[in-house]
Amino acid sequence: MATSFFDLDFIIEINQQRLEQYNTSLQKVLERLTNIILIYSALGIFLVSIIQDMFGDEIHHFIFYVGFFIFSIFLIFSLVYFIKLLLPVEIAYLDPPHKYYQDFMIEMQEKYPGDDKKVDNSLKGSYILELENAISVNFSVFRRKSSFYYNALLFALLAVIPYITCVAFHLSKKDDKIQKVQLINPKKS
Repeated sequence: MATSFFDLDFIIEINQQRLEQYNTSLQKVLERLTNIILIYSALGIFLVSIIQDMFGDEIHHFIFYVGFFIFSIFLIFSLVYFIKLLLPVEIAYLDPPHKYYQDFMIEMQEKYPGDDKKVDNSLKGSYILELENAISVNFSVFRRKSSFYYNALLFALLAVIPYITCVAFHLSKKDDKIQKVQLINPKKS
């Protein structure tokens, strides 16, 4: 195989490989969603209790309020990036090959009658342009989705620290609730 960038077959081959790499990389980013979902699941364990503590009259500590505020901000940022990650986007796909060996070939043969090499190079050039456009679009999508994943994961992990602080306050609060219990003697009935 020639490794010259003057060889159109080589350019087509490396562009096809690069397009496949970006498509595979994008799929890998989307497969890692479970990491973020796992963190959200862990954060959800005491979430209702912490919210009740926040709006109830049981915990009155400045650190708890600050921790809850920071936790909320980080979680909201994480959720925004997570939603952006989940939103569908259009990735570039190549046109069916018959476009080249039927439509474009006939057009090029009319333009360059009897010059098969020029026809072949023109078709390869058109295909290379289509590949490069698809690579450009998919690279942009991959970068954006990777950025959304990174930010969603980062803010979810940052939310863990104030969350643990809030959970510590929740677990350390005293339950002074008195419960009334009525004892029934079954023998008296």
